[in-house]
Amino acid sequence: MARRRRRSRTPFRAWGLLLTVLAGLLASRHDWPGMALIIGLLLCYLLVIRLTRCRVETLRHRPCRWRVRGLLGTCDFHVGYKRSLPVLVRGDDFVGLPTFMWPRDFTGHSDDLRRPEPQPAQAAPGGTATAHRAKRPGYDWAMMGIAAAGVVITLASFAWDVLTE
Repeated sequence: MARRRRRSRTPFRAWGLLLTVLAGLLASRHDWPGMALIIGLLLCYLLVIRLTRCRVETLRHRPCRWRVRGLLGTCDFHVGYKRSLPVLVRGDDFVGLPTFMWPRDFTGHSDDLRRPEPQPAQAAPGGTATAHRAKRPGYDWAMMGIAAAGVVITLASFAWDVLTE
C-alpha cells in the first residue's frame, strides 16, 4: 500500500502582503523607480499568479466558484469570457458581501446553453474546487524569485541611500 507523503510545512502565500510592504518601504525612502518595479511585480502577481475565483456569470446568473490562477484567469468552461469590465453583484445568501462578476451575453450563442456547466459544490474544499488550469506547478518558486528580487532591490536602494548621504 502506497503511503501518501504529507507536506511538513505550509507554503508561503503572503506574496501580495510582502510586495506591498516592500513598495511602502521604498516609497518612504523616496525611491520611485524601485517602488514602480515592485508595484509592477505586485500587479503581475495579482493578475496572473494569485489563486482566486473564476467569477464569470454562470447559467444561473451567479459568479462561477471554480478556483483559478490570477484575476485574468478563467476555469476550463469559461475560456474567453473575461473581455468586458466586471460588475458588482450581491454575494451568496442575505448577508453575502458584494463581489465582482464578468457578465455574459446569453442571446448570441445557443451552444453555450446546451453544454453542461459544472460548478463546484458549495462546501467543496479548495483542492477539489480548483480548476485544472490553476493546478499548474511552479508558481510558488516564481513568487519566491520575485520576492527575492524585490528584497535585493530594496536592500541595494537602502545601501545606496546610506552611502550617498
